[in-house]
Amino acid sequence: MPVPGFLVRGSNPGRQDGVSYPSNLPDESYADVEGSYASNEIAINWSAALVALASSLDALMAK
Repeated sequence: MPVPGFLVRGSNPGRQDGVSYPSNLPDESYADVEGSYASNEIAINWSAALVALASSLDALMAK
């Protein structure tokens, strides 16, 4: 089980993991289940922008 709070990728029309998705439409092919690696990918490159934004806002608000 992943650590809560990470930013995940989101919809992925490729569905490479064999999970049943609610739709075949690219923007609706998301399943929030543990085995859905295609739509729940957690990687540093997905979370890095969120961390940079949060850090920047924190630094600006501290002034």
